[in-house]
Amino acid sequence: MDIATGSLLSLVYRVAGIASLAALTIITARALPVDELGIYTSAIVAIGAIGTVAASFSGSAGYFVSKRGREAAEVASSVTLLGLALSAILAAAAVGVAVVGGGDTATAAIVAGLAIPPIIVRTSLGGVYVGINALLRYAFSIHGYGIFALIGTVLWVVVLDHRTAIDGLGVWIVAQYLSLAAVAATSPGWWRWLATHRPDPALAWQLVAFGAFTGLAGFISYFNYRVDQLLVIGLDSQAGAGLYAQAVRVAEGLWLFSTAIAVASYAAVGANTRAEASRITSQGVRHTLLIVTVLAAPIAVVAPWLLGLLFGDEFREAGTALRLLCLATLIYAPQSILSNFYTVQLGKPWISLALAGGSLAVSVVTSLLIIPRVGFVGGAWATLISYGVTAIISTWLFLRLSDARWRDLFVIRKSDLASYPRLVRNLTRRLGFGDPATTGQQA
Repeated sequence: MDIATGSLLSLVYRVAGIASLAALTIITARALPVDELGIYTSAIVAIGAIGTVAASFSGSAGYFVSKRGREAAEVASSVTLLGLALSAILAAAAVGVAVVGGGDTATAAIVAGLAIPPIIVRTSLGGVYVGINALLRYAFSIHGYGIFALIGTVLWVVVLDHRTAIDGLGVWIVAQYLSLAAVAATSPGWWRWLATHRPDPALAWQLVAFGAFTGLAGFISYFNYRVDQLLVIGLDSQAGAGLYAQAVRVAEGLWLFSTAIAVASYAAVGANTRAEASRITSQGVRHTLLIVTVLAAPIAVVAPWLLGLLFGDEFREAGTALRLLCLATLIYAPQSILSNFYTVQLGKPWISLALAGGSLAVSVVTSLLIIPRVGFVGGAWATLISYGVTAIISTWLFLRLSDARWRDLFVIRKSDLASYPRLVRNLTRRLGFGDPATTGQQA
C-alpha cells in the first residue's frame, strides 16, 4: 500500500473513530451546565496528561518494530507488561494523594487512578499497530473508547438525567476499560507468544530507555496542547473554560489530516534511508499544509455561527478564539510529521522533547501575561505564539538534518495536485468500487 492511500485509509479510520468523540463532545456540551462542563473537560485534560506516559512505550514499540525489525508479538507482550507495572505505580500514587488530600482532591485522585491503567496499556499497543502499519487496529486502539463513552453518556447522562461532571467522568472511565478489553481480544496471537516465551530483559530495558524521551516528550506535548485550557480555568473562570474548550475541540479536528499522514508514513520513514525519509517527510508536510489551509480558512470565517450551531448560541462568544486557533493549528500541523523523522528515522527523540518543552514554556509565559487581561481568548493568543515559535525552530532543524530544502516543504507541486484524483481511483479500487474490468485485471 502506498503512503497516499494509507494516509487516506488512516484518515477514514480515524474519522470513524473520532466521529463518536465529536458526538460525545456535542452531547456533553448540551447536557452539562457550562460550569460542570468546565470541570468535566479540565478533569479529562488532567487525566489525559498523566496517561501520556503511555507514549513512552507507544513510541518505543513503533520504533523497535519498524526500525529495528523486532517481532510484533514480542514487543506487544513487553510493552503490555511494562505498561501494567507503570500503571500500578501511578495508581498507588493516586491512592496516596486521595488519602492525604481528602475532599475534592481525593475525588480527582481516585478518578485519575482508575483511568490510568487502560489508557496506558491500549495506547502502548497502538504503537505496535502503527509500527506494522495496521492502521485500522491502530485507530481503534486510540479512539475506540469513544464509541463506548458515547453510548454510556447518552444512556446515563442524558436519558437517566445524571448531569454532573462526576457522572460524565464515570462513564468515560468505564469506556476506557471496555475499549481495552476489545483491543486485547483482537490480538490473541500476541498473548499466546507471551505464554510460550520469556520476555527479553534487554528489550525491556531498551524500550524503557528509548521511551523515557518519547514518553516525556508526549507528556510535555500533551500539556502544551492543553495548558491553555488549564490556565483559562484558573485565570478566567469555569464558564470561560467551558466556552474555550469547545473552540479548541473544533480547531484540533483539523489535525486529523496531519496525524493521518504521520501515521501512514511512520513505518516508511523508519524503514527507508535518510534521503528517502526526508523526501517522504517533505511530501507529507506539503500535503498537510495544503489540506489544512483549505479546511481552516472557511471554519475561521464562520467560526461564531459554527460554534452556535454545534454547541448552542452561548458558545458564539468563543468565535474569536476559534479563529486564532485555526491559524495556530495550521502552523503547527506539520510537527507530528517532522517528529517522525527526528524519532524513528534519526533515533533522536530528545529533539521532539526539546521542541515540546520550549513550546510549553512559551505557552505558559504568554498565557500568564495575556489571559488575565483579555480572558479566555488570551489562551488562543498564547497558543498561536507558542506554536509559531516552535514551527520556525522545528523547520530550521529539519532542513539542517535532512537533504530537504525549504521549497520541498512549502512549494506545492503539480504532482501533489495530480495525486488526489489518482488517490481517489486507487481507493475506490481498493474498496471494490472501481471499474469491474480494470479491477479484475489488477487482481
